Amino acid sequence: MAGSEEFADSTGRPSLKFRADYLLFLRDANNPMVSETPKNRYLPPHQSKFTEHLLQLVWRNGLYETGGLKTTLGVPVKVLSPGRLNRSAGPDFKNASLVIGGRKIRGEVEIHKDAKEWWDHGHQNSPAYDRVALHVFAERRGNSPAARTSTGREIPELEIGLYLRHQIEKLHEELESAQNPLTGRVDNGAPCRKIMAGMRPEDVANLLDLVGDGRMLMKSNRILDGSENRNPSDTLYELMFECMGYSTFDKQFGRMARRAGLGTISEISRQNPGVPAGLCAQSAYFRLAGKLDESPNVQDDDFVSSLKRVRISDMAPMFAERDWPLAGCRPANYPERRMAAFSFLAASGAGGASFAGGYAKLLDSLPSDSGHVETRRFVKRLMEHFTSVSDPFWDFHYSLSLQTRTPKKLIGKDKAISLVADCLIPFYLAVCRTDNDPKMEHRLVLIYRSLPPPASSGITDYMTRNMLGIENRGLAKPLRRQQALLQIYKDFCHRAPAGCADCAFVEYLKTFRR
Repeated sequence: MAGSEEFADSTGRPSLKFRADYLLFLRDANNPMVSETPKNRYLPPHQSKFTEHLLQLVWRNGLYETGGLKTTLGVPVKVLSPGRLNRSAGPDFKNASLVIGGRKIRGEVEIHKDAKEWWDHGHQNSPAYDRVALHVFAERRGNSPAARTSTGREIPELEIGLYLRHQIEKLHEELESAQNPLTGRVDNGAPCRKIMAGMRPEDVANLLDLVGDGRMLMKSNRILDGSENRNPSDTLYELMFECMGYSTFDKQFGRMARRAGLGTISEISRQNPGVPAGLCAQSAYFRLAGKLDESPNVQDDDFVSSLKRVRISDMAPMFAERDWPLAGCRPANYPERRMAAFSFLAASGAGGASFAGGYAKLLDSLPSDSGHVETRRFVKRLMEHFTSVSDPFWDFHYSLSLQTRTPKKLIGKDKAISLVADCLIPFYLAVCRTDNDPKMEHRLVLIYRSLPPPASSGITDYMTRNMLGIENRGLAKPLRRQQALLQIYKDFCHRAPAGCADCAFVEYLKTFRR
């Protein structure tokens, strides 16, 4: 099934392509836990359920509304530290620091999908759970009693499902870039791990490459479906703007991108001769975000005044402060900073130049016969196109009013990787498949292979340990294979209601080995 990824172009020279083997398996799988390929060419989100591992990730990464947390009895809860993951028997998290009812407590945290699992698992009879300070669960079905220790102490309980920041599918997107990896306990008996342990390392690597290619094709197909009869520059602009918002603010950024598109920014620039296009874009974005009028305490009045002096008609706010929750958001990722960063990218398409054409020209500068070293150098320059974005004001500000102590990059390494892997590659893959341009696809494959991996996420760390094992973890380092781990987790690991015993990925492995 592995096949070759080299094809001959019209000149007879070998040309690299993204392989669709993984998508073909998903399409042909007669398993209810695998999405079928619909008419619009991409695999939609499956109706997911909670898994304990997902809840552990949610707890560790604080992906819930921290304000107003209360126990099931209405007692206020504040999480100072979620604790350390326990990779052996006993409660899920050790040494957590909590404030419950105004009293600071240090203890353990146990996590379940359903409140009744405390009793189903017999924790009420085990002294190992006597130091549990908080029982966290997704939901309470039925009338199960409150959790108690073996000494009879009633344990405070938190129904975290009431406070989740997003729906489940959205949480998975956010966890893909979570800053606090969480591996969970290693399952040495997972069927996929047993099969892969018997495979040659090069076969495991090829398997991950196939899935990584499949993930990129899915992204590209989604773009293709949403861009019919649209200007390519508008599509890429909206895609990159939404990407800058990451999972917490992507919907807000997406709406702003459609309201203040390239045409609008270009018109604002024409109405304000002598004003930099980036400043015009920022003024429009901040107005839409409802941020520009909220500056009574701004420290740099000159800069804010320059934003307000930009003449813009008919640009009423789309959002209010409540639409920009900052709980769990690192200051470097504050929305104003992300908007400002993108404004400098948008400026390249606001002066009459083609936004999509500019990036196409940049990608075309990679010779199609480039070797590994030359491609790596090109990828470094491509990354620097984003990471070199700088501004005297924003290098030292998290927001219009909050200064930094030291200069901060507007676009960091991980976001630059995301802009290439989640925007440029799938967008131009859609373009070259439509235009039948094998040379561009060849370049995109070279770039995809050579992109550096981002920081480890909770999901990739978990998949590396549980599916590949310590002996094969080095195989998962390339970004292409990191993408594969994310896709396998999304397609299989959190869907099977009976856990690994009900997982269709095992069938894929068997098919792959034949």
